[in-house]
Amino acid sequence: MVNKTTETERSSLLRTTSTTSDNSSEDTVQDVNNQSHREYGAVEDGNDNSNSKIEVKKVGKKFREIWPIFLGLTSAVFCAALSMTIVANLTIEIGSYFHAGSLASWLGTGFLLGLTAMTPLYGRLAQVMGRKGVMLLAVNLFLIGTIMCAVAPTMGFMIAARVIAGAGSGGILTVSAIIISDLVSLADRGLYQGGTNLLFGAGSALGAVVGGAISDGLGWRAAFWLQVPPVIFALFLIVWKVNVDREKGEDVGGDTTWEKIKGIDWAGSLLLMVSISSFSTSSSLWTSSHYPLSHPLPLSLLAIALVTFPLFIWVEKKAAHPILPLTMLSRPQPRLVLLGFFLTTLSNFSRLYMQPIYLHVTRGLNGSETGLLLLPSSIVGSLSSLYAGWHMKFWREYKWFQAGFSFIPWLQALSITFFWGPYTDKNELWIEMALGSLGGGVTITTLLTSLIACVEPSELSLAISACYLARALGQVCGLSISACIQQTVLLSSLTSRIPDDLDLVRKIIQEPAEILPVLSESLKLQAKLAYLDSIRSVFAFVVCGGVGLSIVCLSVRGKKL
Repeated sequence: MVNKTTETERSSLLRTTSTTSDNSSEDTVQDVNNQSHREYGAVEDGNDNSNSKIEVKKVGKKFREIWPIFLGLTSAVFCAALSMTIVANLTIEIGSYFHAGSLASWLGTGFLLGLTAMTPLYGRLAQVMGRKGVMLLAVNLFLIGTIMCAVAPTMGFMIAARVIAGAGSGGILTVSAIIISDLVSLADRGLYQGGTNLLFGAGSALGAVVGGAISDGLGWRAAFWLQVPPVIFALFLIVWKVNVDREKGEDVGGDTTWEKIKGIDWAGSLLLMVSISSFSTSSSLWTSSHYPLSHPLPLSLLAIALVTFPLFIWVEKKAAHPILPLTMLSRPQPRLVLLGFFLTTLSNFSRLYMQPIYLHVTRGLNGSETGLLLLPSSIVGSLSSLYAGWHMKFWREYKWFQAGFSFIPWLQALSITFFWGPYTDKNELWIEMALGSLGGGVTITTLLTSLIACVEPSELSLAISACYLARALGQVCGLSISACIQQTVLLSSLTSRIPDDLDLVRKIIQEPAEILPVLSESLKLQAKLAYLDSIRSVFAFVVCGGVGLSIVCLSVRGKKL
């Protein structure tokens, strides 16, 4: 018998209705069946007959109901994105202030390390502590880390503060996605994620500009104090408005909060953190700190990562409440989508790492000219993410849209590999880079909808946490692999082009901005061509990752939204 609900009940966030039809209620069941595809979590019966059992688990809220929540979440996301890039123009000044220029690159690496290590834990914490509790934890970690950066007395303290801020940032991104998925329907999910990505892109694009401008006028500490008021504003909105219940089936692990916290798979969490942190640090030592490949420190850290990750898999198989359920990963659709997240982030960050090097070194452009050529990419990437959300809401489809746009980034990378040179027209450069961002902005939004569509509501928190883990790993691997390819090919190409002066080769690799302007025209051309060889090699790698992503997108099963 179908239970009739009042208008108040229909507007509530969570609605669980179990309906079993009989001959007298056939029309009512058909009405529920017609609208169930629009409601996130609806379970549809493929037989489509009047004896079907339909369970509608969630009705999405309207924007007018949740805009204060959305404003609080996106404010936090904007600040997290701003903090990722705000040190880009501050590293030299901060390194000089602390007389530790060799450690300056770790300001960005430390942030990424904290983000990557903590992200996997937030999905389980969202189930144990509730959405508000874990979001408050993440925002407070970010706020504490940011204030610590503003008052840091030493470079070591500064790097530790960036790790804490990064750990909070990972939670902000992950838990915001979980809360939005709790609140809105699957069809609307992409539109809200697109809006979130728009603000994330704006924060990322403004970070370096704002950081540099404030530092010039008020000093580098002011760039961190600037972030405190909007974070406190976001914190206020979260305390005031974010009251989102757990999904049915998530409240597991004990009767009290303390029992639930003790029930978390802490052994698996620790092993995964050690594995990810060791791998990230090892990669950073090779790329950011220029350790030789044979150095024992990064090799030891890599060995630790290779040992602890299999141990993590073994522990997860035995854990009562694993932080990364292997049963979900054993299913083909979630596994495919998570692979897609890894590949799209790997390709995007390899692209983002290499394009400025091409513009700076091969083309000899200054910072302002490089920023102007990269600006359309940031705008197009953010807007395409927003459009992807609108497309899914309007057309109720994502698979073929996602698959089609997945071809654009690697076709553009193919063009870079074969056609970009030392004198390529600037208009061609910014148009092609914007096209590459167009495809990336679409796939990162549609893949999240693909993931939510193929998991149970009770798996939502852990699935989104796994998604952001895949993205973080893709980011780390993209930066590490692209840097390794670029440095290896650059050394080989320079050695073959300038075989008689290995000391000059070393200086060109370590200090290109200072050395290239003083070289003779013939040597300068050879150095630029060597850099071009290395960049083309990286984009050949990007093509391979992009082709893999297209195969994944074609293989993902579509679902009517």
